[in-house]
Amino acid sequence: MLPVIVNVSIAASDPFPALLFNDRVMALAHWRSEGLRGTSSIVELLDDWAVNVERLQQLCRSTATQALLAEQGVELSAFRVHAPVSPRQVYCTIGNYRSQVLQAALDADGGVNEPVRREAFLASIEKRRKEGAPYVCLKGPASVSGPFDGLHVERGDATLDWEVEIGVVIGRTACNVEAACALDYVAGYCVVNDITLRDRIIRQDLPTLGTDWLQSKSRGGWLPSGPWLVPAWSVEDPSALRPWLRLNGELMQDGAASDMIFGIAEQIAYLSRHAALRAGDLICTGTPAGIGSHYGRYLHAGDVVEAGVAGLGAQRVVCVDSTNGRRRCHESGDGE
Repeated sequence: MLPVIVNVSIAASDPFPALLFNDRVMALAHWRSEGLRGTSSIVELLDDWAVNVERLQQLCRSTATQALLAEQGVELSAFRVHAPVSPRQVYCTIGNYRSQVLQAALDADGGVNEPVRREAFLASIEKRRKEGAPYVCLKGPASVSGPFDGLHVERGDATLDWEVEIGVVIGRTACNVEAACALDYVAGYCVVNDITLRDRIIRQDLPTLGTDWLQSKSRGGWLPSGPWLVPAWSVEDPSALRPWLRLNGELMQDGAASDMIFGIAEQIAYLSRHAALRAGDLICTGTPAGIGSHYGRYLHAGDVVEAGVAGLGAQRVVCVDSTNGRRRCHESGDGE
């Protein structure tokens, strides 16, 4: 595994981007004199990604860099690890794994004539694959939190659910790009958990107006991200990535990106036709089967949620009781 990019702070410092290799960390500012730009923050680094990408790739692949990190790097445990991205926009692709769409359909169907219904549902999924397009919603960027921050559960959050996903971080402006070259616009990949309050997806007071993604997805802390950003050059085949999630040690989700109805490149191409993607934007690419609504089990205070993607690391979030309510404005955008 080559070095990855981690967003860390120490003592009272502001978060800063660094290279991480074998649990050793060194600030990217160390290489500023060698042409790296925007090394003081992850936002600035990604803003200059098109300029930095070649030099960063050389650094990460250099055995000299790896030796320097091994000899002079500081142990990761000395730092606080923050979300590896501070996006201006967060996009979430809904209903994008065959396994999850099929599971939800069968759950709603109540198991009547399951074999017949299964074939019908699978056929409808493949028809959508051929004739349809991704379904994407916006999620507030202030929902982004760190990979080890607490997840505050408020009174009334009876249907707070998990969704482990592969996060795609854009590295340069993408507008009307073709799927064949869409992955060229990716800076890297990370783990995300798209926390969703199920009973707020449809407004009870306005049921005919459809989905309410603000109430159901955008509260502060509802997108634990990281632990780090794995640059695109270290991910040979994104479709081979495997997201998983454990609740209190029990495996709940275990998927494969190859099960996506619309692959990552197709999602980027679709989005770029409707909105100009900018460096640092984050795309949450869908979740596999095994969300809480399937089990009839939602998140409560005291629960431990571990979410990961093989090759991208794993996060660990503890659900915290917010008995007296919680201030929902995050000045830092990085959890509380």
